[in-house]
Amino acid sequence: MSKYYKKIEKTFEAGEVIFSEDSDCDGMYIIESGRVRVYKSLDTPSGQRELELVQLGPKSLFGEMALIDDQKRSATVQAITKTKCTIITKQMFSDQIAKLPPWVTNLIRVLVIRLRETNDKLREKARFFHDDTGSILYVDEQERGPTHDAKEKLEEAIQFAQKTIDDLRKQ
Repeated sequence: MSKYYKKIEKTFEAGEVIFSEDSDCDGMYIIESGRVRVYKSLDTPSGQRELELVQLGPKSLFGEMALIDDQKRSATVQAITKTKCTIITKQMFSDQIAKLPPWVTNLIRVLVIRLRETNDKLREKARFFHDDTGSILYVDEQERGPTHDAKEKLEEAIQFAQKTIDDLRKQ
């Protein structure tokens, strides 16, 4: 993308909220360095709680769901440590996705819809089943789970789409 767009980078301090649940989408983020946590706010019988969905580190991306399905943000993302991200804006993404065959675009959207539905179901169940920390999933190099696997498949689909675009440009 650097051939067509200026690289946009932003650094977030530890504790800084990068974006909030239900906010509008400005793009997706690729973590260059640092660590973030992704969480949802829950109304539980004992009051408002934060349900941590996942922690992400370098080379992970986040914010892609709202970018793809044009919905509000499904969760809040907060820097755990000082975090540097590359931002892929809505316009950059739209320009690239428009070059893909319709079936690839549809596949990506279906995956996002399914992931969003899974997150919503998880949120409902988590209202009553969570530990004292409010955390239900932690992902790093050693631990894997269904959320990590779904996100990994989506990242693979996006990488495949980017490779397809690059291959088409070479022709």
